Amino acid sequence: MSRGLWLVILLCCHAAMAATRLEGQTPLPLTGNQTPQRLDLSTHNWPIGSDDELVIEGHNPSARPQTLILRIDDEASVNYRSRVNLERIVAPGPFTQRFALSEWRTSQPRALALDKLTKLYLFMADNVPSLTIHRWYWEPGLTLPEGTIALDLGAAAAPRFTGFEALSPGDPRLIGHPTPILRPSGDALVRDGLRNLDGVRLDLAKGRYQLTLWLDDPGEWEYLPHPFERSVLVNGEPIWAEQWQPQEWLTQRYLTGQSREALPNPDPWQLFGARQGGPVHVTLDHRGGPLTITLVGHSPDAKYLAGLLLAPYPAPTSKEALPNSGKDLAVLADATASVLTKQRQLFLEKWTLAPYSPTPAPAAQQLSLTPITDAAPTLQIAPLSAADALQQASQPVLAARGSQLLLEFAIHAATDDPAPLLVIQPPEQAGSPLALTPYYGKWHLVRPQASGTLLAPSDQELVEGVAGLTLLAGVPRRLVLQITIPRDTPAGRYLGNIQLLSQQQLVQLPLTIEVLPLTLPAASKPVGIYVEAPPYLNWLSPNPEALKEQIAEASRCDLQRLAKLGISGLSPALPQDEAGMREIMGEAAGLGFVPPLLAYTPLKRWGSDPANQLDQWQTRQQGLTASGLPPLAWSLFDEPDLATLPAITSLAREMKRRDPAVIRAGHFNHPGQVGLLAEVEIALINAGFGADKADVARVRQHKVTPWFYNLGTPRAAGFYLWQSGAEGYLQWHGRMPTALPYDPTDGRESDFMLLGPQACEAHRLSHDLLLLQQAIEDLRWLAWLEQEARYQVEAALLLERLRDQLPTRWQVAEQLPSAAWIQWRREIERLAKGLKTLQTGANSSS
Repeated sequence: MSRGLWLVILLCCHAAMAATRLEGQTPLPLTGNQTPQRLDLSTHNWPIGSDDELVIEGHNPSARPQTLILRIDDEASVNYRSRVNLERIVAPGPFTQRFALSEWRTSQPRALALDKLTKLYLFMADNVPSLTIHRWYWEPGLTLPEGTIALDLGAAAAPRFTGFEALSPGDPRLIGHPTPILRPSGDALVRDGLRNLDGVRLDLAKGRYQLTLWLDDPGEWEYLPHPFERSVLVNGEPIWAEQWQPQEWLTQRYLTGQSREALPNPDPWQLFGARQGGPVHVTLDHRGGPLTITLVGHSPDAKYLAGLLLAPYPAPTSKEALPNSGKDLAVLADATASVLTKQRQLFLEKWTLAPYSPTPAPAAQQLSLTPITDAAPTLQIAPLSAADALQQASQPVLAARGSQLLLEFAIHAATDDPAPLLVIQPPEQAGSPLALTPYYGKWHLVRPQASGTLLAPSDQELVEGVAGLTLLAGVPRRLVLQITIPRDTPAGRYLGNIQLLSQQQLVQLPLTIEVLPLTLPAASKPVGIYVEAPPYLNWLSPNPEALKEQIAEASRCDLQRLAKLGISGLSPALPQDEAGMREIMGEAAGLGFVPPLLAYTPLKRWGSDPANQLDQWQTRQQGLTASGLPPLAWSLFDEPDLATLPAITSLAREMKRRDPAVIRAGHFNHPGQVGLLAEVEIALINAGFGADKADVARVRQHKVTPWFYNLGTPRAAGFYLWQSGAEGYLQWHGRMPTALPYDPTDGRESDFMLLGPQACEAHRLSHDLLLLQQAIEDLRWLAWLEQEARYQVEAALLLERLRDQLPTRWQVAEQLPSAAWIQWRREIERLAKGLKTLQTGANSSS
């Protein structure tokens, strides 16, 4: 028997085994009506196949989203890696969660033996309220019409989309020598595929077909495959082609979600899911016999295929229209509609949309502009009456010389307006205005938990300027004004205003800033972010020299933006060469960043060989020391597994032996890593390690400088940093897109974008970055208060009261509303205004 015929027989047998044998919904027994549920499957014999689904229906009685965990074991399961563990976040209220059995793969990877399943566990994390479970049941998955060919390409062990046949390397229908790709996210059809595939050879009956090809590799972490030119032939005739100029690809493909807004009607499938895999639909009239689909391109990425569907198309019956389709594809073939409907169902039941209220009560009946005084989320801001808004905005905002302020407003509109007129007159005194930069928020869906499956509307992304501002009925728009008060600004009141004209309605509010006759001390602790250059520069640059200059220019742009915002700490995007390092460090030193800068990436980018890492580091360290620049803090490890501690210890000690003045740093996220404190000069700690004031003291006992990283509440990087005694704070990450920067569902984690996906090309940043800047201002006010407390009884009393009131445990601090941090800052500002000596200029820090 030939190898090809044997493979065909095996594939046919596999398809038969995969087909559902269920007649309909088959209920599973429940023990009570809450989680946990435990089911011993060894005593049952349900005729399930890999094209079936497990469906769970229930209710989340909590007011908060909860994580539901499903564990499945078969006879070969002995530990975590040998069973299937799936987590889903469910929003408050009723829920349906659907799990396709064809996707059940262990992390080894291995497909579970569905005829030898032993256990089903449905449970919550420890100390979490139970969910109500109404029912759970087996249900037949996708069944396609007769004559349909549905192929899911990828490795033999990869997940398979329900109703599709697996097509893996070695199959005689494949042309060429493809490489399988498996990505961490996406449904079973789009998350895996074959790269460098020349084509697929099929035998097809005569007829008219709708051909759908899923041609896009979804990418992973900061990488997105980027073929600029590719085409598809059927029996030698071109049926589809795509050609991009690099900048065109950047704006229309990579940044495609930038202009789309999630509200007022968020649909995760339309925003993200429908585009994943890059489905292409064409109509074929085939005369019968061989059908060869050829992929043409100049790179392995250009010849990628994840899935193929040939749907009989004699007379379309589905009324569902294809997006951007031609006249001959106005509607879908039945099989195509079934596949897309199943994809949509699986996507929406996995990616839960968090409940939200578009318009707070009372609903906005007319245009309004409401001051936001407590940094509350925009959707929680109820529109104020014109009189109340005017009264609130008329209260002067106190400021010190050499500081930065944020003034925030919510715009509510009764009707849509694609082009409202917004005019902002910066506050001025005697014809001298304060520098003002406006931003407005754009609505996107984000993952509030980095690796969760919950999506929530967020307007964290801020667009600099007012060009492009639109208003939507029932959707509040956040307006943020960042105001800079130079050190030589005369004291006194500065008056400005905001005027908003939309659909023949005009609202206006005053801007009143009272600059006090004092200058705040400069930031003494590094507080900032980790930065990397935009990853797409590596893909679009024509040659190495141009790439080097573009990355250097992007880094300079980032540093200048951060310095202008008053950010004081930094883990910069360091080049690997000594000259490039010196250039970035010199730029940072000239812009006033507080040393030491953290070298987060160099050691890991010099490979895994310790000898090479040490040699590369020593060369750079000697050159940088000779240059006279402030020293770098070299990050040796980032949340290491306990098994790697001996190797890290060896590397750290050899660095210290070669240069006793070296500053070594490491990221600690587990108490078991405490032994590494002896090997670093700076310990960056987070809540996993322990971030209480007592934990900071514990680090100091080892004669190590404690910093915080990634605590998650930007404003706490001021008052809590001061109370804890930690010496620095860094937040991850300035720019870390996972594949597409505006698709939060396409990677293992969400996108992290404090600086936005681009550098100088588009001024966008996260609201959290401005809140981090305000935390630095909090630190500066506290430093001023400590100065004044030496001479002023009122200042000493307030300082003592803050020491007593501020939490010393991170778990308490994390739960505080933003208003608490703002209130403590206002107390210091009001004290500053009231001090009598301030009126004469004594002890004014000027």
